[in-house]
Amino acid sequence: MNSTEKLKGKAMYEIPILVVSHCILNRSTRWWQREKPIEKNRGMTIRILNIAARLRMGIIQLPCPEFTFCGNPRPPRTKDEYLELPGFREHCRKLAEEAAEELMNLIKNAKEPRIKILAVIGVERSPTCGVKCTPVGKGSFKRYVEEEGIFIRMLNESLKKREIYVPFIGVDLDEPEKIAKKISRLL
Repeated sequence: MNSTEKLKGKAMYEIPILVVSHCILNRSTRWWQREKPIEKNRGMTIRILNIAARLRMGIIQLPCPEFTFCGNPRPPRTKDEYLELPGFREHCRKLAEEAAEELMNLIKNAKEPRIKILAVIGVERSPTCGVKCTPVGKGSFKRYVEEEGIFIRMLNESLKKREIYVPFIGVDLDEPEKIAKKISRLL
């Protein structure tokens, strides 16, 4: 234990926190995929909560830019199609700034126990929350590329402006069993 880990002779406790895309805990805000079985549309709530409880970590849920802007039902869109919606880019920027400010305040105001953000968990194949796999193009020219979604990019920029550097990890909602391994690697 070094001197920065001491507070009046006591070791400081640190609570690990995961910051997750909204639909990981609340799949009802996601574009509903009627052709998928109901289990696939439920999300990862139980899995994430079990992991958090086992590893004694907190969870912070991000807002869903697509749902808060378009509601449900809404058609599936690519990153390019969302960027064409008047006001959507500004909506994502506002949500990203608010989320980054909230995270900065949590870190700054948590003296004991301290808060440590382990990672931001995004959703692959999402036009807004993709980390390394995002749909682009229009109509039949839709394809997936290795780049960040709109909101994730803006959140990353907003966090860096506040000197908060955390890894961004993408999960596949169709493969929930892999999330535990990704989270465990962070510890």
